[in-house]
Amino acid sequence: MFVEGDYAIYRNYSSKVMDILSRHSSLVEVVSIDEAYMDVSFLKDDPEMTAKQYGRKLKEAVLKNTGLTCSVGIASNKLIAKIASSRAKPNGLYEIPSGEEAAFLATLPIGAIPGIGSKTEKSLIDDRLYTIADLQKIDLDTLIERYGTRGYYFYLAAHGIDKRPVDGEEYFPKSIGAETTFEADLADSTILLETLSELVQKACKRLKKYQTRTRGFSLKLRYSDFRTVTRSRLLFSHTQDEQTIWEEARDFFLKVHTKDVPLRLIGISLEKLSDGYWQPTLWNWEQP
Repeated sequence: MFVEGDYAIYRNYSSKVMDILSRHSSLVEVVSIDEAYMDVSFLKDDPEMTAKQYGRKLKEAVLKNTGLTCSVGIASNKLIAKIASSRAKPNGLYEIPSGEEAAFLATLPIGAIPGIGSKTEKSLIDDRLYTIADLQKIDLDTLIERYGTRGYYFYLAAHGIDKRPVDGEEYFPKSIGAETTFEADLADSTILLETLSELVQKACKRLKKYQTRTRGFSLKLRYSDFRTVTRSRLLFSHTQDEQTIWEEARDFFLKVHTKDVPLRLIGISLEKLSDGYWQPTLWNWEQP
């Protein structure tokens, strides 16, 4: 029996996850619909946050915003991080401390090296190379003599060497959002507007981080009866001005919010982003 998947849904959730990753690192390399590398080297300068703590924070953000679980591998390079992520499946976190790559790899079967398929694995096993530790015992020249250019890769991989950087292009999101779920259903308009103001501030901060501007936004409102309403508004022109966005969001919220029903969640998503382009108008020429 075969069940057809819905690629549009997969792609939608993938986009949501990648946007979450982009909030946690300015450098994200998307490898496939469900795999990405993140550069978190900035944590070296943060004495209060370890890589493992950051990984847990990331997993919590993905689960909270999408309902999906994920596996996180933490290491000093992409090769080891990928292997660590495989070890973390289906919903874990695995860290290989810097300097312990070779020792970690020595405990694994030969097929654990990314890129070694079943055919290559069988060939290596036929040569009595059962574990990565077996591969580590062979010098580079011998591996190249036996396996050609693949031997060079086998040598580097077996010793945990990978100089590839996380892809240099910074991830540019399709939208920038912020939302919050209240601990108890809330009907107080003053508090709701204060919360919306904080969300606008948070979203605009990321908007400036990406040096982009927005031409529209969507408000997401989830009521106490679990009814979710999403409404969108188009702005007069692209803008990065927090006050302008806040005033538009405030007025729109007062227009679309059903006041007699308490809210469970409120969120805003800045959309129709402009990648560096901005056409100023007569009124906002002086804006940054």
